[in-house]
Amino acid sequence: MIVVFTGIDGCGKTLVSRLLALKLSKRGLSVRILWIKSLHTLAYIVYRLFTKLHGFEYIVNPKGMIAEHFCTSWMKRLGGLWGLIEFASILPWLAIVYVYKLLGYTIICDRFLVDFLATVSLRIGDPVWWARSFLGKFLLSLQRRTLIAHLKISLNTALKRRPDIEYELGELRELMAIYKLISENVGAHQFDGEKTSPVKTINIVEKIMLSRK
Repeated sequence: MIVVFTGIDGCGKTLVSRLLALKLSKRGLSVRILWIKSLHTLAYIVYRLFTKLHGFEYIVNPKGMIAEHFCTSWMKRLGGLWGLIEFASILPWLAIVYVYKLLGYTIICDRFLVDFLATVSLRIGDPVWWARSFLGKFLLSLQRRTLIAHLKISLNTALKRRPDIEYELGELRELMAIYKLISENVGAHQFDGEKTSPVKTINIVEKIMLSRK
């Protein structure tokens, strides 16, 4: 089984992933935590090449901190081509996920295809790329076959937990809206990341896992 925790930075994905992995391991299950978002392999190489040629881009984020800007102007200019580069870059990681699944592991993804699609859509300046493109539709079909938990938090909470966040205010608002749309599209279970404790979250997820067996 593949269990996915998704949501914007600061929502608690890493913590609940580790807690669930620990709980399942104590039950004797073979568990692997994996991470897929964006800027993997080829995309990272291309990104580094562009930064060597044109320098890094920086922003002042909503907390007044200077942050490296990964939603670059040249990614927007590349548009769908950048989406293709990102897609090619996650293929090896997708292969790893499904190899572990075939080997009988329970896979816990601290970020997965929802996060990839939301981030790439923001980077190329097309908030519905995930729904319009063939690549997006293909990845949505894969994502729907997993158990998905979307951890929702408010904008203020995200900035409190991640004061170094690498987005401008408008980008962060847009990213949160894209997450909402994609998570609803793939049938994610919605969790309030502020009111629902990590322990309660993993207990609910575990019950859903048992109901699917």
